[in-house]
Amino acid sequence: MTKTKKENKKKFLILLLIVLLLALAVRYAAFSDTLEIAGTANVNGSFDVQFVSGGCSAVETQGCTANVQVGNQTGGSETNVTDDKLTVTVTDLAYPGAGVHVHAQIKNIGTIPAKITSISPETVPNGNGNAIKVHGLEHLNTSHPTLVANGICDFDFTIMWDPEVTTLNNAIDGENANNYTFTFVITYEQDTTNLNLTGAYQHNDLNNV
Repeated sequence: MTKTKKENKKKFLILLLIVLLLALAVRYAAFSDTLEIAGTANVNGSFDVQFVSGGCSAVETQGCTANVQVGNQTGGSETNVTDDKLTVTVTDLAYPGAGVHVHAQIKNIGTIPAKITSISPETVPNGNGNAIKVHGLEHLNTSHPTLVANGICDFDFTIMWDPEVTTLNNAIDGENANNYTFTFVITYEQDTTNLNLTGAYQHNDLNNV
């Protein structure tokens, strides 16, 4: 083999080595050019629905007097107040059909959307539970929409001596047979409705513009 052929072969090998190195560099770049998404979900929302003190009252009474109070308070201490509860005391029910019309307001004071599942009596007067009727809560229980953060729901209901019942049998407070106290509670759950979103992709081929 002549010196010229040896030099040409050497140049060819060097050129081949350079091409291989370039190919490896391109392949390495292709593998390393990968998008990785890593994240941590941090749940720090609050979940709380309460009756609103200033939004709950007896707006109309007929044949009785009534007191509406948000929260339970014992011994003059504020430490036992629970705003999830609403207490309605009806005094001196005079006749069948007598009662009170109550306006109530609840608010989502948390940051997590909530669905009201029911507003229901936690305590019902003994002895005459069937004679004293509560009307209106069933509409809120079955059809109330989601309460978003700071969302407010107003609703009305009635506590009434059933007109079909002519006699109330038992004394409730030991002094007056016609005094009754109801305590109402809110039950609610997180609204887990999923976002209705779909992925989208658009490719613009500049060569065909």
